[in-house]
Amino acid sequence: MATPLDVGLLQKFDVLFPFLFVLVVVYAVLGRTELFKEKQGIAFLLAFLLAVMTLFSNIAVKTINRSAPWVVLLMVFGIFMFIAYQSMGIGEKTIIGTLTGPEYGSTFAYWMLALLLIIVLGSLSSVVSEEKQFTALAAGENATHLATGQAEEVGFWATLFHPKVLGLALILLIAMFTIQKLSGKSD
Repeated sequence: MATPLDVGLLQKFDVLFPFLFVLVVVYAVLGRTELFKEKQGIAFLLAFLLAVMTLFSNIAVKTINRSAPWVVLLMVFGIFMFIAYQSMGIGEKTIIGTLTGPEYGSTFAYWMLALLLIIVLGSLSSVVSEEKQFTALAAGENATHLATGQAEEVGFWATLFHPKVLGLALILLIAMFTIQKLSGKSD
């Protein structure tokens, strides 16, 4: 029975978002480079060709589709943090100045890059293991069968939140802040 919330037909358009995403991002990057400033047509043609080539890779399409909601969630969380600081009376220019300033700008950029890399690499590993079926169990093994894709997700999160991985992340963060403070100018 069809319901107003049935989005089954929208699944046929799952290649449209990756195509448009690659087209826009590549065109924006090429348009900002010095080589293509005066040659916008060639930049668009290259972006279009890369977007079409993306459609031939099932792994690329699925990776973009799987990571997009997480990136949107990250942006929504950032907007909520921005609104929360503004509700406490901190001005917009102050927040933006702090996030892009010399003292905290690079740290903020590294955190955003790290979060984006975790999202993209997690999505890529999930898609690759789903496509290549790394979790297929041989008949007769004493193991619990999970749905395809579910085992990879459980394994990814179990690895990400393992105490040794969290300890390594803490040590790397301490090292990053130590190097940043030691390399800074003394007043």
